[in-house]
Amino acid sequence: MLKKTSLIFFISFCLFICLLTTVSYSVNKPSLYNNTHPVTTGNTISILLLDGLSQSIFEQNLQANKLPNLKKLIQSGTYVKNGIGAFPSMTGYAFYPFITGKDASTSGIYGLRWFDRNLDKGNLRNYVGRTNIHMNRDINPQQKNIFELSGDQYTCSINSYMNKGVKESALTGWRHTTSKFKHTPLFRFLAAIPYFGKRITADFFEHETYAMDLAKKQLEQNPKVQWVTLPSLDAMNHIHGTTANYATLLTHIDSLIGNFVQTIDNLGQSDTRAIAIITDHGISDVHQNIDLRKNFKQGLGLALKRGVSVHLLTDALETPLEEFENKDGYFVINGNLSAYLYMRNPIEKDTKLSWRKKLLSPQLQAYSTAKGDRNLLHFLAQQEGIGLLAAQQNDSTIWIQLDDQTATITNFKNSYVYMPISGDPLGYSNDTLASKLLDNQFHSADTWLAHTIQTDYPDAIYRLYELMSKPDVGDLLICSKKGYDLAANYELFVGNYKGGHGGLHKDLLKVPYILYLPNQASKQLEFARSEEVGEMIMAYLFN
Repeated sequence: MLKKTSLIFFISFCLFICLLTTVSYSVNKPSLYNNTHPVTTGNTISILLLDGLSQSIFEQNLQANKLPNLKKLIQSGTYVKNGIGAFPSMTGYAFYPFITGKDASTSGIYGLRWFDRNLDKGNLRNYVGRTNIHMNRDINPQQKNIFELSGDQYTCSINSYMNKGVKESALTGWRHTTSKFKHTPLFRFLAAIPYFGKRITADFFEHETYAMDLAKKQLEQNPKVQWVTLPSLDAMNHIHGTTANYATLLTHIDSLIGNFVQTIDNLGQSDTRAIAIITDHGISDVHQNIDLRKNFKQGLGLALKRGVSVHLLTDALETPLEEFENKDGYFVINGNLSAYLYMRNPIEKDTKLSWRKKLLSPQLQAYSTAKGDRNLLHFLAQQEGIGLLAAQQNDSTIWIQLDDQTATITNFKNSYVYMPISGDPLGYSNDTLASKLLDNQFHSADTWLAHTIQTDYPDAIYRLYELMSKPDVGDLLICSKKGYDLAANYELFVGNYKGGHGGLHKDLLKVPYILYLPNQASKQLEFARSEEVGEMIMAYLFN
């Protein structure tokens, strides 16, 4: 027992030193661009992303006048009451629309984790931990973002890995890690070290204050584009679920934003600097964590691989495809409430070729196993905690399923028709406005958005089709039912989360946005997609 305890302590201490060294370097290294960049010209913007902002809690506190600084920005800016985030509703990936004005599914990546069929090694693209550097490398090189379009002018970010072309990037990863896992034995031990502990650890409130202090320091150089991610709302929900502290932290962030706006005024930047208050996704509490690998092994005799949650010791993604020779599928935890399932073609004998091509729903519905052909969609739909499923049926049609309810989404010239087959998996027939589009006719993406905004699955027709029609997305998209998590015993330090995101439900996809543009009239938009907010940002900066 003593040896085991000593080993755990030694590993934990080495991990601590590794993290501290890595993160301290990222945060404290001197700027290469101090006083060397060209003078900033034209309009500028500061983008503050509140990771994991719940629309309902935001609205409650806004109406109760507990968010006075955000309310002031709303009263003088553009307020999108029902914003539609990227799908899957994932941090990092969901940043793409705001910096390009394009749907995240066009980014060349498909979430925080996905499986690239085209590679011979490093197929599981995992952007959590030291391998986060690959996110900028993997995104579509043809689409320039606002950092790249700013040329040689000073741009900066805090806590973003989707920042290709940025001139200065700061990370507060160690403080964020200690605040997120402060309740665990290792970090309680570190915090208790006399004199030293308080200096190397933080709580959620201290972390957000520290990040915004860095942001105010960056303002002194008048950045053309500034991006700040405040991650603690999301982290708090992951670790503790939704507690009263979530709203308290939100009010703290509101006060920090008030101080930030005052700093902009003090620096004489208020006539040119826009302020965007955005988020990547909402939140949902988790009461039960499940692991579908067991279901597949016991029920179908199929072996699924699941990659690690985070890479701490290397920034390389080098696992060769040959390692998957004895696996039938790769279960990719994209968000803990959503996942991709990539299945190898059981008919193809060559290992590499068996993974190369996406399987369509007819193949998944007659998948060859040692127990005979099995319907993977039907099998999954019967498992506890499994919600919406989606797969590509053919070049123009997506198959969706919830329990025993099935439907298709078909695209023709950028218009879409939703065809219930058995039941109505999206529940649109129960909504007065949405049901008007169940007429077997094709309708535009904007029409579907307008008619489904108050349903449980707003904008699902467009978001599902655009994602699932991409060649490198999973063969099968899996979303959990409310209260369930797909990543049992997966997370570093804690094993299981108590809250999460990644899915398509309104709690995760529907969020608020605020865009304050100097000297422009205030207005309220009932709904808008995240990429439309990105278009507004790009127009303000470069038109």
